[in-house]
Amino acid sequence: MATSCDPEALVRLVKSGDLAALDHLTRCQGQRLLAVGRRHCRTDEEAEDAVQDALVSASTHLSEYRGDGPVDGWVIRMVARACGRMRRGRKNDPGLHAVDVDLTGDDDPLMAAQRAQVARTLEGALAELEPVDRAVLWLAEGAGWTGPEIAEKLGSTPAAVRTRLTRVRKRVRDSLGDKLEGSTG
Repeated sequence: MATSCDPEALVRLVKSGDLAALDHLTRCQGQRLLAVGRRHCRTDEEAEDAVQDALVSASTHLSEYRGDGPVDGWVIRMVARACGRMRRGRKNDPGLHAVDVDLTGDDDPLMAAQRAQVARTLEGALAELEPVDRAVLWLAEGAGWTGPEIAEKLGSTPAAVRTRLTRVRKRVRDSLGDKLEGSTG
């Protein structure tokens, strides 16, 4: 049997409660779900577990899918939440707080400190964005969604999404430039 990756067909299968929808989704979007898991989880193993958890959760909550967005977006949010639960569940793990720094290794401590500073600066620049702009940027850069996919989710046009992304990226670049220049001066 051929796998149908048609979004409307997947929506119909999910709304009907057919578990075959998850099989189709996994075959069509499995690599994308795993990529999202890798972005949100700490390790590849946790990413794989998060995808599995999301698919199990989706299978038990098929009847709750409202259909107001793409099915893969619904499961992607479940993957991201599963990664968050994993992080929160491990926050008191003493092994996470052990600091093993090999100063004789190839990783230069100055470079590591600079990377950490850039990461903090980027986090601050993203926090200054409006929630919709931050979501559009995350969907494009973090989740790998295309302009038309984002436009469909927002009820907008692909051209409007491209324009918004261009402006948001410029704001983030400008903010990073200002902050990084200010921190070195």
